[in-house]
Formats: sequence, structure tokens, C-alpha cells
Amino acid sequence: MKRKIQLSLTALLISVIIFVGYVLVTEYTAKNLDSKSKGVYNILVDINEKTLYLMDETGREIIKTYSIASGKDKTPSPIGTWTVISKGRWGGAFGARWIGLNVPWGRYGIHGTNKPNSIGSSASHGCIRMFNKDVEELYKYVNIGMRIVIYGGPYGGFGNGFRVIKPGYTGSDVYEVQRVMKAKGYYKGPVNGIYGDYLKTCVIKFRKDNNLSITDDIDSNFYKKLGITLFE
Repeated sequence: MKRKIQLSLTALLISVIIFVGYVLVTEYTAKNLDSKSKGVYNILVDINEKTLYLMDETGREIIKTYSIASGKDKTPSPIGTWTVISKGRWGGAFGARWIGLNVPWGRYGIHGTNKPNSIGSSASHGCIRMFNKDVEELYKYVNIGMRIVIYGGPYGGFGNGFRVIKPGYTGSDVYEVQRVMKAKGYYKGPVNGIYGDYLKTCVIKFRKDNNLSITDDIDSNFYKKLGITLFE
């Protein structure tokens, strides 16, 4: 009788252990599935490769890759690390979906297109274009607050190197120039990546003070005098 009781207790203990283990494994799996369903992902856009990478939350595993179109030379895509601030089901030139980013110098995002032949080239006004079927799929993985990294080359905000910046231009390089000029006391406006009239006045003053030719261009001589050099 005593042995039967011991066997019953042992069986009960094993059952409890199995049940608790099942609950813990189920809870762990549910949490993981829940986190995936909520879109714990990152996105890397490589402008040079014209490729968008959907990655896991660690940034080590590529989940999916998509072909994209990026900005033209005069209207470059915003290099940097951004956050998704809006989502929408748009149409027309923006294709099937819109994913908005918190770029300070304008409205930029990832979206579809009614010009699918442009994919794989530098053709947009700065946004990241995708095939409509691809952006519809990507849209399901994206949540507000998600991080988007746009990479344009080895020189940070200057991408693959300096360009001559003229009034009216926008971009990450304009942002960097404003930031450095502000640190040197030559610019007191907003650091917003927009080459407007006030920045133009500051550029001309800087050129006069540094014996540069009087123009409103930000060129190689301007970068050099400003102390901006390219390092990989």
C-alpha cells in the first residue's frame, strides 16, 4: 500500500513538472510570437545597392530584401537613422502604401510607385520607392516608432563624398554644414537640412571672412575652410 502511494505521488510530481514546463514553454513561445506579430524588426536601406533589407530585432538576420529607387543627385534620399511616424494606404504616384519618416527637412518616406520602371535607379525626389506588391508586404511588418537606417556611403551624412550644395538644396549634407557652422558661430538658424535664404547669407559671410570667392555655393574650398574632411 505504501509503495502504491509513493508511486502515485511520484506520478503526480512528474505530471506537475510536465504541466509547469508546458505552461512555461507555451508562455515563452506566445511572448515571442506576440513580439514578432507586433513587428520587432529593423529596416536598412542601402542607396548604393538600391536595396531595402528587412532585418530581425538584433540586426543580424536578414528576413527579406527588396529592390528600391532612391533620390536623384539634386534631391537625395535622407541619409541617417530615422523613425516611422506615419502609415497610410495612399494611391497615385505614391502607389499602394506610405511609410512616413521623421526627417526634419521635408516629407520623406517609403512608398509604392506608378513608375515601376524607375526601381533600381536614382529617380525620386528623395523618397524610397518600391514595387507596389513589395511595399504592401513590407507594410505588414512596420509599426509606428520602428527604426529605419538609410545608408548612402562611407562618409556618413555626406554619403559617397562631397557635392556642391546650392541654395534650395536639402539633405543630410546640408544638415551637417549647418551643424558645423552653428558650432563656429556663423549660423544661428534651425539645423533642419534646408539651404534657405538665411543660410545663404551666412555662407557668403563665411566666404568673405576666409578669403574665398564670393558665391553662395558650398564647394570643396568651403568644406576645407570649414574644417570638414571625409573619413571612412
